[in-house]
Amino acid sequence: MATLLIGYDTESAAVGEGLARFLGPEVPQYRLALDPESTRRGVALLARLHEELEAPCTFFVCGRTLLHAPDAFETLAASPLFDIQQHTYSHVVLREVRYRPEGGESEAVLAETPAVALREELGFTSELIRRYLGRECIGLRTPFGYYRGLLGRPDLLRIVADTGHRYVSSWGRNEDNGNPTPWVQPFDYAEDGFAGILELPFQFWLDGIWFDAHGYGEGRAFRRALEGAIDEVAERDLVFATAFHEWCAVAADEEGTGWIRGLLQHARRRGVEIITYTDYWARTTGAGAPGGGRAGSRPGAVEPASDT
Repeated sequence: MATLLIGYDTESAAVGEGLARFLGPEVPQYRLALDPESTRRGVALLARLHEELEAPCTFFVCGRTLLHAPDAFETLAASPLFDIQQHTYSHVVLREVRYRPEGGESEAVLAETPAVALREELGFTSELIRRYLGRECIGLRTPFGYYRGLLGRPDLLRIVADTGHRYVSSWGRNEDNGNPTPWVQPFDYAEDGFAGILELPFQFWLDGIWFDAHGYGEGRAFRRALEGAIDEVAERDLVFATAFHEWCAVAADEEGTGWIRGLLQHARRRGVEIITYTDYWARTTGAGAPGGGRAGSRPGAVEPASDT
């Protein structure tokens, strides 16, 4: 069955060091990602939308964001509709990242995080989620995303496993380090010695990258692109995992243009199942729900039919 996993990287006030490397007049919307008020606005907007449509989703929360705006997460923690996992403490990268916004003058070069710091980032954020929200963290979305995820990096997978994580969502780029990401399907890291860690790639376009390329006023166009992706997913019986952001829902006017609402509604029209990342992990591995068998031991990619 075709499946949609909606994930929100919830990171406002946690990404200053990275964004400072390419902030400029060409992308003023990024400044919303520096303000904890964007978390309050964005999370409230998204919670209302998902409650109205009764559509479950996963919030991948930065620890620093949680500390800046703990009140923003009270509704999420109180509802079984919302899954809460982590996005590191301060939006640190696991692998080197190079990124230049479309038309931007500056390229961000973010060095790989030292292992000792990464271990502390993951462990501390899981503890914060447990302490403030009463949830156990088993899933990690890596900031930015990487081509081939964490394949070939057993050192990083060891840290992920040692900090209690059972799945990671890290493959979010194509071979040119951009988007759209091909339809890489879930797989485990058995070839690196970690069969117990499931990779849930996030495909197609990250919202921010799409809006960098097409304009933050083009939410309706992005909705149409996402609806086209759903058609492809439905026809090919694929898993589609999104990477959206709470600040981007504000910056790109989701309320006015319905780019997330349209995606969810079209998925329902096409009979695409909507579940959380963690429920998909549990069902696939047999860890907490019936079903399974969707993930393989090696990755395979299906190229998107279109990229807009």
